[in-house]
Amino acid sequence: MKNIILIIIFIIAFYIIYVAYSDFKEISSNIEEFEFTLLPIILLFSFTGFCIHSLRQQILLKKIGVGIPLKENLLLYLAGLSMIVTPGGLGETIKSYYLKKKFGYGISKTFPLVFVERFQDMITLVVVLSFSLIFIQIHEVMVLDIIVICITIISYIIFRIKKIFVKIINFSQKISRLRKFGDNMSESYEGFYSMTEGKTMIKCAAIGIVSWTLEAIAIYLVFLAFDIDLGFILTTIIAYAAILFGGVSLLPGGVGVTEISATTLLTKEGVELSLATSIIIMMRIVTIWFSTTTGFIASKFFISKKQ
Repeated sequence: MKNIILIIIFIIAFYIIYVAYSDFKEISSNIEEFEFTLLPIILLFSFTGFCIHSLRQQILLKKIGVGIPLKENLLLYLAGLSMIVTPGGLGETIKSYYLKKKFGYGISKTFPLVFVERFQDMITLVVVLSFSLIFIQIHEVMVLDIIVICITIISYIIFRIKKIFVKIINFSQKISRLRKFGDNMSESYEGFYSMTEGKTMIKCAAIGIVSWTLEAIAIYLVFLAFDIDLGFILTTIIAYAAILFGGVSLLPGGVGVTEISATTLLTKEGVELSLATSIIIMMRIVTIWFSTTTGFIASKFFISKKQ
């Protein structure tokens, strides 16, 4: 509970400084000019992306012998989003607790799920960015792309080679904040191995590309709602590069790094600072904050709903 309060304080403090630095009056004026008639369509694209992502979760759970109804799977996925604003989104491991409480599956059995989902997200974002960078080259993003590709390859090797996996887990036991994860992960190697099998990886990557593309469309519509059209590809590069910068920072929800990265990239493209800030705030509202809100609502239904 203490950690959650600190995260909330950090997020509020950042946004106060972020808005104040960019000129509150100008941002308010920009928000007033936002084309709110597009908002339902934007949220529909985002929510559809969540639903498609839940199919990836079901595939991964089936690989470790966990079978739950499609509707319950969707609610579980959405419920997990309530904890996405945590370092690396690893608070979503609460899904293992939900699965144990409602279906009786051991936590060590389902624990790998969120780690593999984050790994899959990295793969998907790298694929989308790499493809987009063929058409538009931005030096900083290309460097980030190469770094994340290297991280992805190293992560895959760790998941597939047990000796390396065990050594990493043993090392994590020496770090107090990681010790609670290490205890579960040491019992979950077979789950990691099964979920990262070749055909499964390809299926999940394909689902991820569809889902993240829908989110990219939602973000592009946010730009259009502010009457800014940088083109779909450039908008996607800016948004997803910022998300990756935020992700590798391991800050809660990438807050701070994501916003500053996106704002910097936008101003380099000639977008005025207060307008860039307005766009990024709205982008974050319809993505991470919409998903967090949806997650809390879904959690109530998932926990209270009887089998």
